[in-house]
Amino acid sequence: MKKTGKRLLALGLGLMLTAGSVAGCGSSGSGNTTQAASEGTAAPTEGTSAGSAADELTAEEGAEIEITYWEGSQSDKAAWDWAIENLQKDHPEITIKPQVYPSNTYRDQLDTRIAGNDWPDVMRYTYQRLGKFKQTDTMLDLTPYISEENLNDLIPAFRAACTYNGKLIAMPHHTDVIALFYNKKMLESSGIEVPKSIDEAWSWEELTEIARKLKQDNSLDYAMAGIWENSSGYRYLPFIYMNGGALMNEEQTEITMNTPQVLEALKLYESWRKEDLINNVGFTATPAANMMFVANQLAFDFAGSWHCSYMQENMPDGWGVTYMPQRNGKTGSDMGGNGIFAYKETKYPKAAAIVVEYLTAAEQMKGFCEAGNFIPVRESLMKEGINFTAFQDEMKLFMEIAGTIDAKMAADETSVPFQNLNESFNEAMDPMVVDGSSTAEEVAAQLQENMSEILEEYK
Repeated sequence: MKKTGKRLLALGLGLMLTAGSVAGCGSSGSGNTTQAASEGTAAPTEGTSAGSAADELTAEEGAEIEITYWEGSQSDKAAWDWAIENLQKDHPEITIKPQVYPSNTYRDQLDTRIAGNDWPDVMRYTYQRLGKFKQTDTMLDLTPYISEENLNDLIPAFRAACTYNGKLIAMPHHTDVIALFYNKKMLESSGIEVPKSIDEAWSWEELTEIARKLKQDNSLDYAMAGIWENSSGYRYLPFIYMNGGALMNEEQTEITMNTPQVLEALKLYESWRKEDLINNVGFTATPAANMMFVANQLAFDFAGSWHCSYMQENMPDGWGVTYMPQRNGKTGSDMGGNGIFAYKETKYPKAAAIVVEYLTAAEQMKGFCEAGNFIPVRESLMKEGINFTAFQDEMKLFMEIAGTIDAKMAADETSVPFQNLNESFNEAMDPMVVDGSSTAEEVAAQLQENMSEILEEYK
């Protein structure tokens, strides 16, 4: 890896998501996730910019824009169908070419194209994995195209995640979080009541005891699983941060994986594996958690807000969702969601900028989030509230959980080297998770050494 002297991205601002920002709807938690797609674009949000820099742009003549994205669930598909339909309707001067890849192969397929210098014009990507594009200077500078009024409406942490070296190199699209899905029948038959508020969230110890009971009562091979598979180990990092640990120090100049707080979080997973309380699917393995859960092979599944439609489709009314566990009064969740960026060498930069701005504007973000069960990243929308097309009660809980995202974790996960740090984390965790061939102490030591070498390359 080429060394660079560029400073690491740091987010000094906490997330401003709050539980009270959702407009209550009294939904039963089920419904048609494609409703928004059939109702057209929502009215512009009051109080947001009536215009934008993109409105003043004119797309290049004959502009064709290929947009690559994945669809992780039926609600995700509904949101994208709705967004693309409106984009094509409102910007007929641009030929839109959607390119959808499976969620579990998206990064590999995109990397293969990029290696062959076959870049799409506009791409969807997770915040955590934007670092490699920042470093290689391959993202279109959107600064000349997006108005300051538009940018000021963005939640600061997500605006910072899409800024590098003073340039706006992407636009935030949405966020999402994980929570603890549970099998209603199993918990009811064992007489277990779920927490009704964040303050009542189970402690690590309480969750462990409950998992033991449910495993025994239902003759399960495993009680739990989590969607940190498919090289998404960063989704387990909230356990480290809620315990007071972190990947890096405040200045992001040193790795801090050798602290007691980090080791304790790793030993939690090790203890779950030793008792087969959590499944043995590696962090780099093909996803299995959700499939095992809807097959009634698990009592708990750490899964995402965007998976509600999948759960309902495959396990009708048999599931519920509750808060993430807490450690000494502190809880947390992962910083999910995605940004949208354009390739620097696109043949049609103005058209690409128009597309990025359009997809992330307030009214489009609102419709996308309502259809796809995502959480918006604009202050105006958080204040106004979101009326989701389905799962209103569940999404209210997810919105509340979003307010617990650790600001330091957000800073570390959007730093330039994070993708490589995440890969190191996935690889180091696998031996402990799959067959117990590494201990938590050995994993922590390996992470400290390997991650320090990675970070040194960025100094």
